[in-house]
Amino acid sequence: MRAIWTGEISFGLVAVPVKLYSATKSLSPRFHLIHATCGTRVQQKRWCPKEEVEVPWEEIEKGYEVSKGKYAVFSKEELEELEGEEAAEGVDIAEFVDPGEVDLALIEKSYWVGPAGKTTRSYGLLREALEKSGKIAIARVKIRTRTRLALLRPREGRFSLDMMRFGDELVPANDVDVPASRTAKGRDKELDLALDLIDRMTGHFDPTKHPDDYREAVLKAVEQKEATEELAEDVEREEGRERGKVIDLADMLSASLAGMRKSKAPARKGARAVTKRAPAAAARHARKKTAAAPRGQKKGSRRKAARRASRLSLRSTLGATSG
Repeated sequence: MRAIWTGEISFGLVAVPVKLYSATKSLSPRFHLIHATCGTRVQQKRWCPKEEVEVPWEEIEKGYEVSKGKYAVFSKEELEELEGEEAAEGVDIAEFVDPGEVDLALIEKSYWVGPAGKTTRSYGLLREALEKSGKIAIARVKIRTRTRLALLRPREGRFSLDMMRFGDELVPANDVDVPASRTAKGRDKELDLALDLIDRMTGHFDPTKHPDDYREAVLKAVEQKEATEELAEDVEREEGRERGKVIDLADMLSASLAGMRKSKAPARKGARAVTKRAPAAAARHARKKTAAAPRGQKKGSRRKAARRASRLSLRSTLGATSG
């Protein structure tokens, strides 16, 4: 698997060379927007409704809406400056905590972390220390852009780096209203039945037992449409490909020679005939001159003569083509 980033995990004074890999992939069906009347894929453009023009990327800036219709606008350079240089690019471990203290709602996206460099000693040491301590690491991660919060934990003989939301990005549970529960007759019996049902349905989690039924249904429907040729053709894209085709060089040369033969004027009567050797004849003539070299000539000289003959043949061919 190809690494998406190479850097270091800072652990006290120890630097652990690592590589980052994607740990997840999206298999959800992806749909394009198609014009229903003609089957052409719809283009989405950066459109300015005021000037009624398409806006190129070099004229794009980002705006933070402070009130309805009013924006604080930032250029690319200003945003890069705000990202800050307080932390060097890498994974900097801030503290170690118990796994149960981290709310799973904080986890966003996961990555595999593998060793980099010629030795894996420091990588293995950190992994073994975390496994024996039963702790996980909270780290501040800066990869290309702004600093993020992340969770580093040993997993299946490797490290998993789980990108996290910041604490204030979680909606507090108190924002959800739940009515107070009231004691009712027969509550103990209902609870026992619920516990019995849970016990019967308890098993070992296996993600393969819970497939994406929607994706499977979409792929099956796509196969059926393909089999019955119920496919829309993007005519605009096919026409673009035809316009962009590269013209075959051999066809161009053949057409040039044909045009030269038609436009070649007959020689004037009484004029001295001057003829050029045809390319093939010129090549044969050059080879004969090379073959006629003295026997005492060295191999290096013969090779040079052969190369000169080849160049002569090439010049003759090009001269005949260009007219």
